[in-house]
Amino acid sequence: MMKFYINPYEGVPIYGQIIKQVKMGVAKRLLKRGEKLPPVREMAIELSVNPNTVAKAYRELERENIVETIIGRGTFIKKMKRDSSGKEKIDKLIDMLILETYNAGYTKEEIINKIYKKEA
Repeated sequence: MMKFYINPYEGVPIYGQIIKQVKMGVAKRLLKRGEKLPPVREMAIELSVNPNTVAKAYRELERENIVETIIGRGTFIKKMKRDSSGKEKIDKLIDMLILETYNAGYTKEEIINKIYKKEA
């Protein structure tokens, strides 16, 4: 289970930090599809925050289709289905990223190295 941390000096609301960490956990495969997140109260106690803050983060993650809440069972990382329209959107974003990085002076090798470092 992934550990969550809050930085009160980050300048980002606590619920936003929770959202960011869940998204990063999914992206880095620290949180697997179908994995259960800690219950709201448990997470609130662990982070020393109000349960409403954690609930707000979970609601936002659910709205963004990242998690799903099953009443009586908990909140889980959503199992994603492949979406061709989503893939097209990502392809366009990648194309834009490549163009912007080339314009900023990065070489192909530098871009690839940065991507591999982010996976670790």
